[in-house]
Amino acid sequence: MSTLCLIRHGQASFGTDHYDRLSERGFIQSELLARYLLKIDQKFDTIYAGEMKRQIDTAEKVLSCCREAGRAVPALQILPEFNEYDSKGILKALVRDLAKDDPGMEGDMALFYKDKKAFQRIFEKVILRWITGGKEIPGVISWQEFRERVARGMRKVMADNGRGKAVLVFTSGGPISAAFQMATGISDEGTLRVVWHIVNTSVSSFIYNAEQISMTSFNNRAHLDLEKNSSLVTYR
Repeated sequence: MSTLCLIRHGQASFGTDHYDRLSERGFIQSELLARYLLKIDQKFDTIYAGEMKRQIDTAEKVLSCCREAGRAVPALQILPEFNEYDSKGILKALVRDLAKDDPGMEGDMALFYKDKKAFQRIFEKVILRWITGGKEIPGVISWQEFRERVARGMRKVMADNGRGKAVLVFTSGGPISAAFQMATGISDEGTLRVVWHIVNTSVSSFIYNAEQISMTSFNNRAHLDLEKNSSLVTYR
């Protein structure tokens, strides 16, 4: 059997003009992850990231910390199949229609990009509509297409890294939840409930062979909990 670990990127820059970059806390989370991997002597044969800046920056921070500690690590490879879904496109396409159907959203809309809790309440409703609504959005990937894209990436990683390999992928909450669904067979709605609990820089692990893939752990955040600082545990 081989091992595949999916890592969610560090905290991004919510509420700024450039969300797709790590916050200062995101870099700290990434460094703590690197220290933890070194401490438990975890080695990887192949390392991937999606194309998004927050994914690559997380990977590069972890790898640079490992190199500084004298650990040889493989070169980072980019796989676009592990990009996050287009949340801005989905929000733009669906939020106004959803607000018409749910007048109670008006208060949250006024605080949309200023308050994380208000944003999250709206975002959860929009993504639920995206996953279950069956509405085709021009220029925006559907949930079914997104899920298949992630599965394609998973299959490629598994095919390219055979028996006894240890693989690391830096990605986002959406691809991790899709991989969770691939391994467990959970419903679309259940998958959506999973994604909101994935912590920045958490590790979700799978074992696989040529025939199957199974999840062995989900959302491991030991490297953050060891710091005994709750502000390091973030979801956005």
